[in-house]
Amino acid sequence: MNKYLLALSLLFSFSAGADHVPGHAKLEWGVGVVMLHTPDYIGSTYSQTVFAPFPYLKYRGERLRIDDGVEARLFNTPDLLLSISGNGTLPGPDDNPTREGMDKLDAGIEFGPSLEYRLTHDDSTSVWLEIPLRLAFSIGQQSGYVGQILNPKIAWRKPAKSKFDWKLRVAGGPVFADQNFNSYYYDVQENEVTSQRAAFSSEQGYTGFRTEFTYSKRIGKYWLGGFIRNDNLNNSVIRDSPLVSETSNWTAGIALAWVLSDR
Repeated sequence: MNKYLLALSLLFSFSAGADHVPGHAKLEWGVGVVMLHTPDYIGSTYSQTVFAPFPYLKYRGERLRIDDGVEARLFNTPDLLLSISGNGTLPGPDDNPTREGMDKLDAGIEFGPSLEYRLTHDDSTSVWLEIPLRLAFSIGQQSGYVGQILNPKIAWRKPAKSKFDWKLRVAGGPVFADQNFNSYYYDVQENEVTSQRAAFSSEQGYTGFRTEFTYSKRIGKYWLGGFIRNDNLNNSVIRDSPLVSETSNWTAGIALAWVLSDR
């Protein structure tokens, strides 16, 4: 069940645009299914694919919006927003050769506030500065606090001007993590050293550059959405970890929901 919940949180971790567009239903709900393809962990050569059901929910209030994330309009301006965003990682499989003999990675969940400032806009698109800070936790046999991640980014957004338009977002920016987070995924202790795996102790700092594309669209009584994400670890503080066998990782998800009610 953890795998299904984390697949859902990862799919909807990327806001597809916080711009408010009048004319949409205030509340939409339904049920759907998601397919997610992701590396075992960022930097791994090995990957996994999962399918999972998920509840579809969107709410558009004057101050609170639930639409691919939770957004609170606390400031008296459409140019400055505070939202809550999240991310998820699937549990590491038992058969990853790179981590043979090491503790299995638990599923992970990340959530926290994101300050968003609109830099420029026209009638159909906008450009935002997004500054999300997330706290990471492991969920499994050794559940607990893992660390912090900061991912400032520039995002181009195209909201759906009408009910059945495409909603698009392209964003990119550096990822920074503290030592606790990097150690959880990339450290190799002395008792874990092999002829193919040297000891490694992580530092805090730059952990890569993340680029992401998100899309969604209503098609009659159905909703289609998904994302494509790339993580590039070149020149990062974790690049030299023996657990990093791939410097460029792709993650993707696609979902289809049946909208049972929209009013």
